Amino acid sequence: LTARAALARAGDTSFKPVSSAKWVDVSRDRAGRLRVAIEHDTISGVTPQMLRWWFENLARSTTWDGQGFDGPEISFYHLWHHRDHIAVTPVTGSTTGFAQGGRTRIDEQFNDYRDRISVEVVTDRLDDEEFTFTGTFLGRPVVRVVHLYAPEGDGSRFYAETVVGLEVPVLGALVNWLVVPWIYSKRTAARWIRHNIEETGRSEHVIPALYEHHR
Repeated sequence: LTARAALARAGDTSFKPVSSAKWVDVSRDRAGRLRVAIEHDTISGVTPQMLRWWFENLARSTTWDGQGFDGPEISFYHLWHHRDHIAVTPVTGSTTGFAQGGRTRIDEQFNDYRDRISVEVVTDRLDDEEFTFTGTFLGRPVVRVVHLYAPEGDGSRFYAETVVGLEVPVLGALVNWLVVPWIYSKRTAARWIRHNIEETGRSEHVIPALYEHHR
């Protein structure tokens, strides 16, 4: 609610619609892994360097109230999606957000609070071109999320991809085709697409002011 109030004071609490994306795609490979890909609308006024800073500092908080910096404490993560985000909690490697090689816990909910995600991930790469992290189960990768960004116009091109499924020969394919759909189906993917487009679209409203003040 505090984040929503700050966004209202800034002049916009609405989210970009799914139709704002340049394209989306949901598919399964022969091993049964589900791949969800989104080429987002250009993030205006936000450079790749600013995006890197954002991911590296996503666990921080601010007193930004939508106009100045005299308001109550709000987490960056709540400002990014005031309805769905719960917390980003660094476990190792950083105290402010994601860090290459570090472990981070992500807690969020979407589909009007019906779907809850609470997962610990390892950041595989975080630089001025890419932010990728992996979640594992019993030591095996089960979900990989890739973000690619590059200069485009007055902002950044932004591509997001999520791949869900075990990367294990034979047994992995069996689990992917028979079990994964009960956990992460194409319907779940559609809900995630909406969530991802909403949070990414919010970037241009909050990152520039926070980057200028906090970097």
